Amino acid sequence: MKGLDTLTGFGLGLASTLLLFFAGLRIPFLGLAAVPLVIYPALFVGVRLGRQPGQLLPLAVAVCVYALAGLEATAAYLVFALVTYLLFLSFGRGWNLATVVSGTAGLTVAAMLLTATALAGSLSALWTALQTGAEAQVLMTLEVYERVGLPDETIEYLREHAGEMAALFVRMLPGMIFFMLVIVVLANLALLSWHFPQYRSFFCHVGDLKEWKSPDHMVWFLLAPGIALFLPLGDALRALALNLVLICAVFYFFHGLAIVSYYFHYKKVPMFFRVLGYLLIVFEQILTVLVIGLGFFDLWGDFRRLKRRTAGLT
Repeated sequence: MKGLDTLTGFGLGLASTLLLFFAGLRIPFLGLAAVPLVIYPALFVGVRLGRQPGQLLPLAVAVCVYALAGLEATAAYLVFALVTYLLFLSFGRGWNLATVVSGTAGLTVAAMLLTATALAGSLSALWTALQTGAEAQVLMTLEVYERVGLPDETIEYLREHAGEMAALFVRMLPGMIFFMLVIVVLANLALLSWHFPQYRSFFCHVGDLKEWKSPDHMVWFLLAPGIALFLPLGDALRALALNLVLICAVFYFFHGLAIVSYYFHYKKVPMFFRVLGYLLIVFEQILTVLVIGLGFFDLWGDFRRLKRRTAGLT
């Protein structure tokens, strides 16, 4: 009977993963909501039925994706499979939330970069291929804008600077992928904690998230690359500095979000206004930057008085 339950659960996990993955590939816009959940069925199966079925599930999915959609789609899915395996490796080690999330996202980005470089033959060849593809995508987007009636002067200006926009996008790509993977990992850890509250400490050590803060020494990983961006550096060093700034900005964004959450709780703000506030922070760029700044300056401002409380207890 147990074997039948395992087989049934495995089959449902396989079908769910394929459905979520292909929804993300085939359905515009709405399919994006399915992308963060692609790894969840394997994690659920691993916790519910045992680690071995959970670890076998991504391999079965990869075989099915290859049979149904070919090599390119399989390569895209293997990124999710790697995230799944890294999370399984982190479970039960007593690591804190930041270590699990940043370690999984960072190792995945590094593996993607190394694999892509090996397939392209060199880093410069990879850069050229990515920039060519990004520039083509920018030009295709401009054609859409032209059809919807964007002014000719604006279209011409953007077309002249398509190469610069493509180069900037390629430079920022590792940092953007890191941020997206952080969202994926956080979403799945939240779902696991909701489904299996008894195992919450097994997934990672989570304290009071309203009091979370980024490590104090991270300020140097933001300041040094930020200053380096204004120096006459080569393309590779500028790309490295830019991505370090972006990755640090991700940490300070969640640091600032924790401060906002703390004061929402402290002031007993109604749930409707909390949700509205979070949505504005995510979709309004000025507020996003302000939240990042809030996290950054908390090192000196100690807006939640955490250091003073710790000193008082000592």
